[in-house]
Amino acid sequence: MKNILISMFCAAFLSACGGFLKPYRIDVQQGNVITQRDLDKLRPGMTRVQVRFVLGTPLVTDPFHARRWDYVYLFQPGYGKPVLKRVSLFFENKKLVRVAGDMRPGPATGKPVPLKETSVVEVKPGKEEKKGLFRRALEKIGVGGD
Repeated sequence: MKNILISMFCAAFLSACGGFLKPYRIDVQQGNVITQRDLDKLRPGMTRVQVRFVLGTPLVTDPFHARRWDYVYLFQPGYGKPVLKRVSLFFENKKLVRVAGDMRPGPATGKPVPLKETSVVEVKPGKEEKKGLFRRALEKIGVGGD
């Protein structure tokens, strides 16, 4: 009988404290982590390989808009408002020509870098990708490749 009373008291106490205690909610990050430091490395005239080396693979590549890459980052804190950042890169002749979105390239001093400046970052090619049987067959008939 004594154990039942103690357990009922503990249950009532814990249920009363439920209004004061919040459950733990984790922070959720989705998409490409976009930092100002990485965006500052972008310059007009960079190739797609160089941009991918700096920012990583874009989250969205639309086959109908092959000249545009979209980088999207969503940070949802456990408690608070979500933070959404978007950056769109536009290419012409496989070279970077324009950056649009919530963040822009520029030095840490806050002065924007004109997109007419050109500087090239050399990217060393890595090991050649091994091609499977299916990819080699598609290339033979002229369908595969970049």
